[in-house]
Amino acid sequence: MAMIVITGANRGIGLELATQYAANGDSVVAGCRNPGTADALNKLAVSADLRVVQLDVSDAASIAGFAAALSGKFVDVLINNAGVMGGNQSFNDMDYDAWAHAFAVNTQGPLRVTEAVALNMKEGSKVITISSQMGSMARNSAGAYAYRSTKAAVNKVVQLMALDLKPRIITCIAMHPGWVQTDMGGSGADITPSESASGIRKVIEGLALEQTGSFIKWNGEAHDW
Repeated sequence: MAMIVITGANRGIGLELATQYAANGDSVVAGCRNPGTADALNKLAVSADLRVVQLDVSDAASIAGFAAALSGKFVDVLINNAGVMGGNQSFNDMDYDAWAHAFAVNTQGPLRVTEAVALNMKEGSKVITISSQMGSMARNSAGAYAYRSTKAAVNKVVQLMALDLKPRIITCIAMHPGWVQTDMGGSGADITPSESASGIRKVIEGLALEQTGSFIKWNGEAHDW
């Protein structure tokens, strides 16, 4: 069985990924900001090979502590899932502090965490960063300045990480998880967290090094940058 590390694992897609991987018999390290209130994860940890570890992806000390919890373990898959929306984010109504925090979480966070966890990776390991179609330059729609810009930026971060980790035979991709019925996606979204997570897991399972640096949809299709 594989060792799976998931950030932002206490709700939505992250929680569903943790649940499905644990049910598959994989060993899961689930990062979240407040383990004490992560009731679903803590319940899951009672009956599965799952460990809940404190992690704030915008905080260097928290990331260092998270990495220390992985000492001596090889990580097969890292899923950078933690993300925030970014407060008020329309023209003439921008919460600039929240936007800065969104960059720290959505864009810098995946790089910070990957740098730390890469020390535990081996040939054949995979890094999946949850992005969004809302960060695609090919998508011409209005609003959500903060969220869209941080996801567009993390796509470039993924391309750069892919180049740096390719010599180690580590595959890095950006993943559009679909429009998912979560707190962030809303109840009117297209697919359930279960459908999204199942698709993401299938894509991860079939990933090859030749795909490193790609932007891929939850159903395996290529996504426009």
